[in-house]
Amino acid sequence: MKTSMMRRSSLATVVIAVFLATVAPVALANHETPHNGTIHDYGDMVEYDLVFPVAGPNGYVDSFFAARGSGIHHATDIMADKMTPVVAAHDGVVTRINGSGNQSWIDTYGRCCTIHITHDDGWESVYIHLNNDTPGTDDGQGWGIAPDIALGVTVHAGQVIGYVGDSGNAEGTAPHLHFELYDSEGIAVDAYNALRIAEGETPAAVCEAPNAGALDTLLEGSDLLQLGSRGNGVKQLQRFLSALGYQTGPIDGVLGPLTVGAVRAFQEGRGISPDGVVGTTTRRHIKTVSEVMPAMPVLDQQGRVIRPGTRGGDVRDLQLLLAAAGFDPGPLDGVYGGRTEASVAAFQATYGSLVVDGKVGPNTRDALAAYLGLGDYRACS
Repeated sequence: MKTSMMRRSSLATVVIAVFLATVAPVALANHETPHNGTIHDYGDMVEYDLVFPVAGPNGYVDSFFAARGSGIHHATDIMADKMTPVVAAHDGVVTRINGSGNQSWIDTYGRCCTIHITHDDGWESVYIHLNNDTPGTDDGQGWGIAPDIALGVTVHAGQVIGYVGDSGNAEGTAPHLHFELYDSEGIAVDAYNALRIAEGETPAAVCEAPNAGALDTLLEGSDLLQLGSRGNGVKQLQRFLSALGYQTGPIDGVLGPLTVGAVRAFQEGRGISPDGVVGTTTRRHIKTVSEVMPAMPVLDQQGRVIRPGTRGGDVRDLQLLLAAAGFDPGPLDGVYGGRTEASVAAFQATYGSLVVDGKVGPNTRDALAAYLGLGDYRACS
């Protein structure tokens, strides 16, 4: 019986991994089409009323437009330890498990590792990468969905529905919850502000961003900074992450669980292994970001569209950010000429969901910030 169960669980893990890598992106593609209706456009930042879905220490960043191998991320990755409880973000009904609404499929392949909840107001929340391991292992033999959660079950906001894991195509990465939110018309929206509000926070302001010179101890060090590390380098790390809007806890020079979570979220936003340890690679990314941080306020000018023919310091800052992202804008001269326009258009085309018009408006700003892993870039109010 035990051998049979292990074989079935192993089969479930394989099928789920394949499903997440192939079928699920196709199914979710219907949500990704830019919307011209009356509620939201794809990727709109919302302040929807919800309960924070991870009940424990965590770290996350506004990474909705972040680039992934399968396309736009259209979600928030909340980094947390494996087996941290995941709770329903809103009252609703469980409508899919493992991406399926077919009970026989679920009965065959097990209770791991995704949940869809349709809210009582027609919105939908999706919880992906729930645990699939026996606690304390990475064996693929466990279930990450709470025992009383099944198709058709009514859940209430704050009710435990599962546990954080690294299942599906997240195997080999740090454990996290991939959280998606859709409005009542099925449009994927950016839940970052809603999550911050749910935690009783407002988006952290980028006010006095440290430059590389203020990070000398951190950047010139060679020791690994990890849970339990102490010193001025850790304090500089905390100041840097806090300036980007990550929640590090007190700026006290002690690398505790909250700072580890912030490091993981920064790493995830930069597309590097989110292990929560600061070594050579993470230091290099910190240096790269610190060098473009002075240009970040241009991203906050949500009401202005920067377009060909525009001149000024904000154009130069935009050119600096484009260059850092790997899209050559030509000379950093503050003139929005043909090369800068082509650079913007190339960036927009890379994302696919953006209108390729060579102009920089709110959606392109958000996408560029996410691509650079700049966290909460919004300037001080």
